[in-house]
Amino acid sequence: MYILFVYSGERHIFLWRFLVYILSDYLLSMNVSNILFNALKHHRGYIHRELESITLDTLPERLKVLGNSQMDIYYGILDIPLLFEEVADRILDLGIYESGAYLTWLKNNGGYVEITLSDTSRWVLLPGTEPGRYVHLHPARYSPQSMRVKATVLKTALACLVVLGGSLPGLSALNQIRKEILGLSPVKDLDSCEHLWEVMRMLKAD
Repeated sequence: MYILFVYSGERHIFLWRFLVYILSDYLLSMNVSNILFNALKHHRGYIHRELESITLDTLPERLKVLGNSQMDIYYGILDIPLLFEEVADRILDLGIYESGAYLTWLKNNGGYVEITLSDTSRWVLLPGTEPGRYVHLHPARYSPQSMRVKATVLKTALACLVVLGGSLPGLSALNQIRKEILGLSPVKDLDSCEHLWEVMRMLKAD
């Protein structure tokens, strides 16, 4: 009985170690959970859906992630799950299966790599900054199916869409939104707002 107990215990230890090994191998292997992506800055489909739930109360906190620089917003046909799947497949097809190999690959290519996906959109791969999310992804500058946008313009567009729905604001309403909600300076006239209108139309499109 004692010998059977020892054998059984050793078998359980072996099985446990085997499961830990398999799980560790999965967690360390490249998969979609390793992708770091700021969808509110870079994905029109995500922004479109989020606008349904963003309110005046939640808007200021949501806008913080946009920063103050320029960004490219992807408006193509790839929704986020399919986008991530294509990106992961591109990396795996190159024989890169874990974080060390990925980071070495980037280092050997000047710190970043640009890839092209099935819809001709171009994407930049960088080192991720969050634990387990070592693949930082964003659209390439002026990629097909994307629009380059200043952060202040995107913030203004989102605020206008939250406050006014699909309507374009007049000068008075626009400046009220910029000053009271966003803390931005007013614009002198609507003639300078063509880029804002383009961004709003892009965000509203299906």
